[in-house]
Amino acid sequence: MLRGMGRYYLIAAAIVLVVGTVIFANRMRALRDFDVSGATKFSPRPQAATNESPVPFGSFTGEGPWVLSALPSCFAQQSSLIGTTLQLTFDVPPARERIPPGTTFTQGNCTVIVRAHDVWIARGADRLRVPPEARLYRTPKGLALVYERDGRAQIRVYTAGEPGS
Repeated sequence: MLRGMGRYYLIAAAIVLVVGTVIFANRMRALRDFDVSGATKFSPRPQAATNESPVPFGSFTGEGPWVLSALPSCFAQQSSLIGTTLQLTFDVPPARERIPPGTTFTQGNCTVIVRAHDVWIARGADRLRVPPEARLYRTPKGLALVYERDGRAQIRVYTAGEPGS
């Protein structure tokens, strides 16, 4: 048996190890939801052939579930839910509110193209994309973006952005 101070050092080390593990796991969980892969110039990954043109606007400069938030003159984010796909199942708007693929519309000075699995936005020289699996819905609360990837989901609700933002 450990005598004297050795026992207290062992207990203190165990406490530090447990607290450090909890903090590290919490940080890793938060980082898993943060995707900066599209923050710089990006070349799209090759994808299976579809009947849609691969790049409706030409080259683009950003990709991620956050891109509508990057255009405050067009979209103002009102709310955001992030969790597992299962947790957010009942928060996804009904299918009847989905904007059908092939729809093109303007919001402020942005042009939005809704495709079967992704959404493209252009504003001047800005070219942004919400990657697969992304769906847009027109709901009573505003424009809802549902993004799912690897069992995780994000639901973001937007209204028209502020003029001159």
